[in-house]
Amino acid sequence: MSDIFLKLFSNDRDPSNAENNQKMNKILIFIGLFVAMAVLLMMVSDEKKEDKRDVGSFKIVEEDTMAKTRWVGDAAVDMKIAKKQVDSLNKENDKLSKELADLKKMIVDMKTQQDKNIKAAEQPQTQKDNQPFPFGDSSKGLYTNYPKPNDGSTTGTLGISQLGDVPDIQKQSVTKYTRIDGALEYTQVAKPTEVEKKSKPKDKTIISTGSITKAVLLSGMDAPTMTQAKTSPLPVLMKVTDLSILPNRWQYDIKECFLVGEGYGDLTAERAYIRTNNISCVTNKGKYIDMPFKGAATGEDGKLGLKGEVVTKQGALLARTLIAGFLQGVGDAFSQQNQVVLTGTTGVTTTTKDLTAGQAMEMGAFSGLSKSAEKLADFYLKMADQVAPVIEISAGREINIITTQMVELKSIEEMENAGNTNQGDKK
Repeated sequence: MSDIFLKLFSNDRDPSNAENNQKMNKILIFIGLFVAMAVLLMMVSDEKKEDKRDVGSFKIVEEDTMAKTRWVGDAAVDMKIAKKQVDSLNKENDKLSKELADLKKMIVDMKTQQDKNIKAAEQPQTQKDNQPFPFGDSSKGLYTNYPKPNDGSTTGTLGISQLGDVPDIQKQSVTKYTRIDGALEYTQVAKPTEVEKKSKPKDKTIISTGSITKAVLLSGMDAPTMTQAKTSPLPVLMKVTDLSILPNRWQYDIKECFLVGEGYGDLTAERAYIRTNNISCVTNKGKYIDMPFKGAATGEDGKLGLKGEVVTKQGALLARTLIAGFLQGVGDAFSQQNQVVLTGTTGVTTTTKDLTAGQAMEMGAFSGLSKSAEKLADFYLKMADQVAPVIEISAGREINIITTQMVELKSIEEMENAGNTNQGDKK
């Protein structure tokens, strides 16, 4: 292959025609490149023709009959609503048109009535002006009815044959008012009745039922568990440590106020139940608040009452009673050792042997021990009856106070003013 290339393009084969050979080589090279490009273009055009093929028909967007039906239904509903609104507007328009026509008719009637009133007011004046002159129908006989002057027959009678008393002329005063433009006018206006001014009600400070107030015990207590403890419980002092939680996420600040309550113990639940009675505060303005505050205390576990430790002293008293009874039994046993018990047909007979002085003293000592031990046992037993267990509650415990009755906080001055107002209303 290389030999063929050298034969075609080498200049050594014919040195005399080297230039012609080079030109011929260039022509051949150009022809080869042209043929190669033509072949390449034909191949590319064939590939493009092969790529063009029928892939079939397809839809870019598929039709959804359900969506079309849903849209038609929604459009129908909207058209019904729009139709109802148009009908309502038409009815309202008809109603307004009818009212407008009635108003126009009323205005026309009022204008007609006003014209009639004006004509009726002008008619009497016109009739008065058109009345005939009292001395004749024309000016020719104007003075025919007047009395003639003195003709000498009757002196000073003016032709009147009969004379009478001249009646007194009654004077009548008529006051006329003429309105002057720009003059001051005075109008009498009724004085309005004075309306009693009601003072604007002040905002009330209310701690509603069910509110939660955090407090701490300042004084501990040994809550008695006797039955009488419910009727006479022990007092306890508490201090508010946080904002009171009211319903609907409201809060009220009564921090550092004191609460006074009372409590008793329950041996079954081993808890002390505390209820509050009063609240006392001093406001920022120096006003004092001291009033009832009803609530119940809950412990750390959220239950009503405070869990405490049961403390009792009955065990020691019962132990002492047991020892005294034992001594009583020992004394009885030794005091009866010198006695003889005989049982016969007549019954039981107890006799005492002859005792020496030492035996008698021993018998007396044991008998005295028995009696004293019996009395001591009775004493300890009575003390055990009076002693009852207590529920020990220590100071400093955090508790929650649940308000059981609505409280309206008022200062002492406000309560005194309210009391005076109520007494004045009663009078």
